[in-house]
Amino acid sequence: MGESSAAVRDAIGRLLGDMAVVLEPPELMAGSRVSMRIEPRDAEALATALRTLDSGSTPAIITGGGSRLGLGNPVRGAQVELSCVGLVGIDELDAADGVIRVGAGTPLAEIERAVRPHGWQLPLDPPGQGTTVGGTLASAAAGPRRLGFGAARGCVLGLDTVLACGDRTRCGGRVVKNVTGYDLAKLYVGSLGTLGVIERAWLRLRPAPRSTRVVVLSLGPDSDPYTFALAAARHSAARAVALVCSELADTHMQGVGHPLDAADWLLVAEYAGDEEATREGAERLAEGRAASPGDLTAIDALRDLQGSVGALGVRARLHVRPSRLAASCALLRAAAAQLLVYPQPGVIYAFFDPSGCGDEDPWWLDGVFTALERVRGEAKAELVVEELPEWGRGRRDVFFGGSGPLSLMRSIKARFDPNGTLNPGRFVGSI
Repeated sequence: MGESSAAVRDAIGRLLGDMAVVLEPPELMAGSRVSMRIEPRDAEALATALRTLDSGSTPAIITGGGSRLGLGNPVRGAQVELSCVGLVGIDELDAADGVIRVGAGTPLAEIERAVRPHGWQLPLDPPGQGTTVGGTLASAAAGPRRLGFGAARGCVLGLDTVLACGDRTRCGGRVVKNVTGYDLAKLYVGSLGTLGVIERAWLRLRPAPRSTRVVVLSLGPDSDPYTFALAAARHSAARAVALVCSELADTHMQGVGHPLDAADWLLVAEYAGDEEATREGAERLAEGRAASPGDLTAIDALRDLQGSVGALGVRARLHVRPSRLAASCALLRAAAAQLLVYPQPGVIYAFFDPSGCGDEDPWWLDGVFTALERVRGEAKAELVVEELPEWGRGRRDVFFGGSGPLSLMRSIKARFDPNGTLNPGRFVGSI
């Protein structure tokens, strides 16, 4: 750290005590080398830390469980990690209304264990071990059950946040009718911690289904996998429907309930609801085909696959209209991508591997970017490169320009974080 940054570090140490730890040697994280980790245990400590960092113009990397540190552009010049894993706990669980208030660092698995005995479930299922509420919301992460659960912001009733300057704010509340500032919560969800740090959240729960059925089947070269999968996803009880290409199925989906043989695709479908609806959905899908009953391990395998990437590989996420799925997948397959496809709402995960190229081959990576840019243009897709090899980070904006005017996004960032304290450079356009 420079002289001024060292002064900030000393000030934080005096104010927060053992909640601030000097890292020797510094750690490489999200494109920056950080020499201090701050782990506040309450909102006041979080506000104090941010106020001190902001006054000293000291950029920080905001982290949760750490499962999505590769998402986004490199963070510029950060010297401090501000971890939210200490902001844990279930403050209130209203089992009658199905709402819960939790700390941002609370693991999703802990919430699920708490609500399950009361007949509820948490409608969030992002990939990654040890995923926290704050990290899930900040990244707007969704897993295989997005079809049934909807987007992450859909379960958010309200958020307590701390701005870069240390001011504590609140938007929304425990019920939908409390709409004061409610839309502001949608601004924070998916902003990658660049506008404010989520401290606590009011979340809407969902009734746990009475019945759950998983069906696994293989689709050969003579089938139309996209039309078939879309039809499966449109059933009223469908909670997750996925297509997995044969290469990924061979390595990630073994033992989920169906032999792969010479299939081009493995289809996994989960139906949840009342007994009659799930039975009818499963029987309709399997009718006239060699299908196997699966279990929830198949959904777990999908979640693990969605979050996986080789040490040298690339994982990209594309959002396309369902009518453009077949054309988009054909282009990606021609570029040697291996695919995980959620036909509804039209999300493709494309995995690229250098396959014998050098450990640091910019020509290979530029070829991947070119292929992705072509699909983006022809399919009018939204595109995010979620994971890159460390040497390839920063070669271009991983959001490929994103959506919406950058001038508006920059003005919002300038209003919320004028000194560039929170994850500077990580969002669209390196904002």
